[in-house]
Amino acid sequence: MIEMRQDPTTRTWILVGHTGGDPGRREAPDGCPFCPGREAETPPAVAVIPGPDGAWRVRAFPDKMPVFQVEGDLGREGEGLYDRMRNVGAHEVVVETPEHATTLAGLAVEDVARVLQMFRQRIQDLKKDLRFRYVQVFKNQGSQAGSVISHAHSHLVATPVIPRRLEAELRWSKRHFDLKERCLYCDILRQELEQGTRLVERQADFVAFCPFAPRFAYEVWVFPVVHGHRFEDLDDPALAGLAAVLKSVLQRVERKVSDYHLVLHTAPNEKSPPVWGQPWESLHDDFHWHIEVLPRQAEVARLHREEEFYVNPVAPEEAARQLRETRIG
Repeated sequence: MIEMRQDPTTRTWILVGHTGGDPGRREAPDGCPFCPGREAETPPAVAVIPGPDGAWRVRAFPDKMPVFQVEGDLGREGEGLYDRMRNVGAHEVVVETPEHATTLAGLAVEDVARVLQMFRQRIQDLKKDLRFRYVQVFKNQGSQAGSVISHAHSHLVATPVIPRRLEAELRWSKRHFDLKERCLYCDILRQELEQGTRLVERQADFVAFCPFAPRFAYEVWVFPVVHGHRFEDLDDPALAGLAAVLKSVLQRVERKVSDYHLVLHTAPNEKSPPVWGQPWESLHDDFHWHIEVLPRQAEVARLHREEEFYVNPVAPEEAARQLRETRIG
């Protein structure tokens, strides 16, 4: 059984307990549970996107050992100065392709677009539940990133709280907007496009660049050029354009580092109670959705492990140059 407890010194919510399953589970010796023909080995699908032949190309289903549970209310309660609540939320798996021996970067652009369509569909659906303040989409590729099944897949996690890093982004984005009446990320994009030294990929509607202060070598952020605070507002043509840029970025990153995290940063659920007790009055203007690709290597710097300082041996200007010059396709 899992419950959520808040650390009063950092206001961080910690999941305490276990799901009752084997956290070190791997693929069964007689086959992969995510491959076609083995659908009965996973929970029933909540959404499927078919290909031209009618067979599924992307499928989403609840995780067998979810960290968050859909049933029940939050059950908030105090214990002296401490706060706890139930782990109410949702935890879904998105199988990105029926093909076992490939990665997201290895899919055709139209198949990457189908994965993004599934993300959009599930975010829109989960945000209908007012208990869920945030829907996080993330992908762990490779053992260094914590993946336990090699078949290409991602996770969607709906939570009653906003993840710590996203909350920090929201706070600083709002402060920048309050001071300057401009989006912080639009200002960053404008400077990156003018300087060009950290650009990795530029197409009409999307841009990819290595951030000025990256936590990891070859870290890349992907942004829409036109301001928007919700990923799930994109239509199919926009998702097709994003799919082309994302595929190119992932191909370049995989030439350097095989294991990575991919995290989608979209706006919180604006229908749920705001996290600071104030309405999301400027969220539409001050937040800019984006995707972060965070490569992971075997060695993790001591300061990162123990003090949350990151030590990155590759400057973003050099990383961007190498990624631009990497041959793909």
